[in-house]
Amino acid sequence: MYTKGAFVIVTNEKHQILLVKRKDVPLWDLPGGRFDPGETAEAAAVREVLEETGYNAVLSAKIGVYLRPKFQDEQYVFAGNITGGRAIVTGMETADMKWFSPQRLPLLMVPNRKRQISDFMNGARDVHVILKDTSMLAAIDLFRRRLGK
Repeated sequence: MYTKGAFVIVTNEKHQILLVKRKDVPLWDLPGGRFDPGETAEAAAVREVLEETGYNAVLSAKIGVYLRPKFQDEQYVFAGNITGGRAIVTGMETADMKWFSPQRLPLLMVPNRKRQISDFMNGARDVHVILKDTSMLAAIDLFRRRLGK
């Protein structure tokens, strides 16, 4: 099954990045998720930030599109800022939420997120990247997807 997702690198005034810990797999991730039918990448990104964090966000730039051929997956990554809302402690998909310095990201993150954050920090805009997904976490993710979990 081919999937499309939208994710947001949300930053604050201290230049920290907001990450959420997923409930389904105990890994840190950018706020984001799959598109709903008929939804644009931008609309999905804003909706997912609200659902997973409780914050309203505005997008400031498109970092890029990251293709994962092994996974039949396309990820749209945006930069964004909080415009309102209230942080949720836990949600349906979120076990935890925390601000991290880009230089001190957690060890256990969803595959490729550190690459996407690095691209953002280095000023990338509207890039198209094909990811190889060779890490152990990527192999586990592929196995989990193939099992339909």
